[in-house]
Amino acid sequence: MRNKLLLLLLLPSTLFAQQYFQDLAEAAGVRDWGPNYGVAIADYDRDGRDDIYVTRSEGPNRLFRNLGDLRFEDVAPELGVAVEGYSTCAVWGDVDNDGWLDLFVGHQQGADRLFRNNGGSFQEITAWAGVFGADGVRAALFADVDRDGDLDLYVARINLENTLYRNLGNGQFENFTLPSGATDPQISMGAVFFDYDRDQDPDLYLTHDAHQPYILYQNDGTGHFTDVSAQSNTNYAGQGMGVDFGDANNDGWLDLYITNLSDNTLLLNQGDGTFLDVSQSAGITDPGMGWGTTFLDFDNDGRPDIYMVNDSYFSPLPNVLYRNLGSSGGIPQFEPLSGDTLLASMEASYGTACADFNNDGLLDLFVANRNGALGNQLLINQTPGAGNWVKFHLRGKESNRFGIGAQLTLESGTLLCTDELAAGSGYASQNSPLLHFGLGDAPAIDRITVRWPSGQVDTYENLPANTTYTLHEGEGLVTSTLETSLDASLVVYPNPTADRIFLQPSETLTDLRFRLLDASGR
Repeated sequence: MRNKLLLLLLLPSTLFAQQYFQDLAEAAGVRDWGPNYGVAIADYDRDGRDDIYVTRSEGPNRLFRNLGDLRFEDVAPELGVAVEGYSTCAVWGDVDNDGWLDLFVGHQQGADRLFRNNGGSFQEITAWAGVFGADGVRAALFADVDRDGDLDLYVARINLENTLYRNLGNGQFENFTLPSGATDPQISMGAVFFDYDRDQDPDLYLTHDAHQPYILYQNDGTGHFTDVSAQSNTNYAGQGMGVDFGDANNDGWLDLYITNLSDNTLLLNQGDGTFLDVSQSAGITDPGMGWGTTFLDFDNDGRPDIYMVNDSYFSPLPNVLYRNLGSSGGIPQFEPLSGDTLLASMEASYGTACADFNNDGLLDLFVANRNGALGNQLLINQTPGAGNWVKFHLRGKESNRFGIGAQLTLESGTLLCTDELAAGSGYASQNSPLLHFGLGDAPAIDRITVRWPSGQVDTYENLPANTTYTLHEGEGLVTSTLETSLDASLVVYPNPTADRIFLQPSETLTDLRFRLLDASGR
């Protein structure tokens, strides 16, 4: 017995990763060999399961509807979103605040497209909405830049002027690029909105290729931006591709991770308007041809890990999963875990995004591989002994309907976690709009603070772990709902209520158990 225990202790981290993720793309029906490029994840039909939209450099694009039990079917042709041409990226956002996520598709060659979601079916509204852009798209983001309660659209283009479309309040847009100040005619690549200074408005970060300095635009809260790149120390000049944000050292401030051709970059938010380049000391400088990237807490220990993908045909280096080991002197420390596994596939990987596809409390990964032998990857997280978790749906009232741009800070004992809901990040990708936090061994959340884009701040206390909650802006009721094994959605109304409440499931359910909590967890 002692010999067996010793062998387990000496196992390399490569076996760890091999055991903990499994590629189920083939069985799930999403392998789809060919020119896959970007990925956008959301529950477009509101059935409680995240679906996957994949852009392709030679169409048609795919919309993989999640059927449950890790099975998917491509419904893009029947729903009218099998867009042809050279699509690079897509992003989901509710442009008319009707509770259904609409779809924007950007192109390297050809006109961009906007589709309204009419309750699970789609109607193209590009011309009516005033979204007239075309060509060179590398990133597309939704955010409420002027905090009027409607989602605006930012499109980053390569060697063309970027475009900021301001929502007029009815799902139609006007070109607001020049008045906003968020211009950029350079070689734009990755882009992300995030509230780096915690003033409850979305700031904008842009990466560039060809050693052009990257840009941090600070929002004044009205959709007017100032370039603060130099004074914030974010004007790194490399061959930039993707970018994502996360609180890498659990200090409550959102940091930036950037993939480049050559060494990647981690910029640590100092909380005073400046960032510190800790790439070398943090151990995340993969020197490959980096593209997509995402922060995710894959083992639910409360520390955000990093997954990044390479075009391994361009530079012979694999994709990498970096596990966050915690901070030393305020600097997060990471170790590569993927080793010789399918997490480290040697494909032309471009987009990647995370979601809990089987609703088991563990974040999974989707990788869009362009041509090559492997096809797309659906990497299902099977981490045994992972920590507790909590997930949040957001529902805005004064803010946009899905709470895009809301920042959540979670406290549990000594654990402090911060994240923000973004629509568009990494490279040509979008993570699930269901925010996920790992809690380690904490059985409950002591407090969670929600800073909404409208300026509203809500606080909830004593929420049990391993539960999915729906947080409504300005309302005290936590409408959370279902056990993780249940593949159904639940409508709760009226909300708020003084006495009676009604629960309507999306399908017939048996042996249903639920609990209702107020804002204090009682």
